[in-house]
Amino acid sequence: MKRIFLSLLLILTLFLSACQPETQTEVREITINLTYVPNVQFTPFYVAIEKGFFEAEGLKVNLVYGNEADMVALVGSNHQQFMIASGEQVLLSREQGLPVVAVANWYKDYPVGVAALKESGITEPKDLIGKKIGLPGLYGANYIGMEALAGQTGLKSGDYELVSIGFNQVETLVSKTVDAVVIYLANEPVQLRERGYEINVMAVKDYIHLVGNCLVTNESSMANEPELVRSVVKALIQGIQYTAENPDQGWEISQKYVENLTEETAPIQRKVLDESIKLWQVDRPSEVDQAESWSNMMQVLLDIGLMKNKIDLNKVYSNEFLP
Repeated sequence: MKRIFLSLLLILTLFLSACQPETQTEVREITINLTYVPNVQFTPFYVAIEKGFFEAEGLKVNLVYGNEADMVALVGSNHQQFMIASGEQVLLSREQGLPVVAVANWYKDYPVGVAALKESGITEPKDLIGKKIGLPGLYGANYIGMEALAGQTGLKSGDYELVSIGFNQVETLVSKTVDAVVIYLANEPVQLRERGYEINVMAVKDYIHLVGNCLVTNESSMANEPELVRSVVKALIQGIQYTAENPDQGWEISQKYVENLTEETAPIQRKVLDESIKLWQVDRPSEVDQAESWSNMMQVLLDIGLMKNKIDLNKVYSNEFLP
């Protein structure tokens, strides 16, 4: 009788279990704002989506591209929650009262430098005296990087001429319209060398430590949805690390997202990805180095007049959401 009772109890338990509705993990749909247009330099995001790193955190990610200044206003006002922004943009926005906060470093090094044709004889900053230097305009990372380089090496504004050329650094340099150009280390040098030009590059990171691109959120999200912030940070860092360790797979995945990759441009963009990886923050940043980079960046902005007052750097970035 006891054996029959146990068998009936087991059948009843299985029946009741089968009747219970399946518990489904709720998927949270979020937007991450990226600057410019789809590009191989954004491969960690594409990898994090395709390899399921965001999905494992219960997230479905929509990537939106656009103007950095517009997006930082959206994130600062909590109309959006996440974006990639440069360190200088975070500082400038904080000074203007937007409560944006950098919660993860994407780049460990500032990605800007100055390039010149080897035949010009320009090999170090002092060689820029009396020269024309092309850059997109007197704004953004290119301008700030150039001013930081000059400030660290004793160059004065009257020592050289800055020429606004738009994003035409390669064509302007090879046509010798200017003597040197301000570039992104992972981009224009690759294009120039692929075209057969020998160049010299002066990287800003070799003279001063500044903050590069970061994952940025706002104080409201940090206070009210800390687990969401932590999940986004975790998935992005996994995407960065996986791409750095598996660049071939990263390249293959990026081709699903980046348009207009032709037989001519694809080999160049593959090398752009390799050069980008060298600049990424793959390991947890040093607290001391991070504090120095933010302090240096603020001082550069103060020196060139883009910031008027010092702000509390403890509110500008946070490491509490890092794995």
